[in-house]
Amino acid sequence: MKIAFILPSLINKGPVIAVNNLIKFLDSKVEVVDVYYFDEVKTPLPFKCSVRKIEKNEPIDFNNYDIIHSHTLRADLYLFKFRNKIFSSKIVSTIHQDTFTCFKIRYNIIVAFLLTSFWIRLHKSFDGVITISNDLERRYKRFLPKKITTIYNGCSIDNYQISDSLKTSILNIKERGFKVLCSYATITKGKGLSQIIEVLEQLDDFAYIIIGEGPYLNELKKLVDKLILNNRVFFFPYIPAPYSYLRFIDVYMMPSYSEGFGLAMVEAALEEKSIVCSSIPSFHELFSGEEVTFFNLNDSRSLIQAIKLAFIEKTSKGKRAHSKAKLVFTSEIMAEGHIEYYKSLLNK
Repeated sequence: MKIAFILPSLINKGPVIAVNNLIKFLDSKVEVVDVYYFDEVKTPLPFKCSVRKIEKNEPIDFNNYDIIHSHTLRADLYLFKFRNKIFSSKIVSTIHQDTFTCFKIRYNIIVAFLLTSFWIRLHKSFDGVITISNDLERRYKRFLPKKITTIYNGCSIDNYQISDSLKTSILNIKERGFKVLCSYATITKGKGLSQIIEVLEQLDDFAYIIIGEGPYLNELKKLVDKLILNNRVFFFPYIPAPYSYLRFIDVYMMPSYSEGFGLAMVEAALEEKSIVCSSIPSFHELFSGEEVTFFNLNDSRSLIQAIKLAFIEKTSKGKRAHSKAKLVFTSEIMAEGHIEYYKSLLNK
């Protein structure tokens, strides 16, 4: 089997990380895996296969592949544009998020409706569509009947060299007597990180580390200044493999308003961390209340109780979350699921 992946870039973010994790185990199981991408980035993820930059109007040798799998709107649009040149390959896309909810948070309800409708129209021309949760499949199945299936994302934890300075910074926070909460993400409003900052006033013995960059970062910094929490909220820029630093923190925070899957949460589980996450359908699908600690969105009392409980039960919940992640959410399991799905498309 020959497979091509179309990506917007090789940036270290959700969909690209998922494809990278997939290829780590897919590469040895098929004849060819190639990755094509549009934009250069400062620190690209290293891929275990051939990678090539292309222009959005530059066709590749589509019919050299059995499967062409695109990720994100730009990549889907690229395949849609050249659909009439693709004769022998099956084209597949993955839905990584509840697009309507995410666009509504970022823009407004009208823009969300228009963009989501447009994206669904593109997907109708594809041979197959993968969602990364049953919740997403339920939401989109009525628009894409008989084309859609669920394959969970998988994670692999690699041994990255860590920065001594960052490690020292985190340990210094702990030495000051603080229990350490942590989140890492592309920082957008939808990640819900402001909820943690807002309750920190009532949690004097906790500090909060935020790792990452994004369009909502300055708003979070303004909130920290307003609440005079500069001595307990710490911002660190983007770093490769942020999960490498989870061993130094106490509780991982995932307060998102909407997520297709929750890749960082699974990484935290694989590192045996106690996790606090928002009570949204996609997170309940991944873990139970025995494995993570849920809180109700925009409910400060619920969040404070969850943080305290997650710290008290950090060892037991970390172990239970780890067992679940190893059983269901590894990169190898994800690769096996994709191979079986690709075969089913080719046999139709």
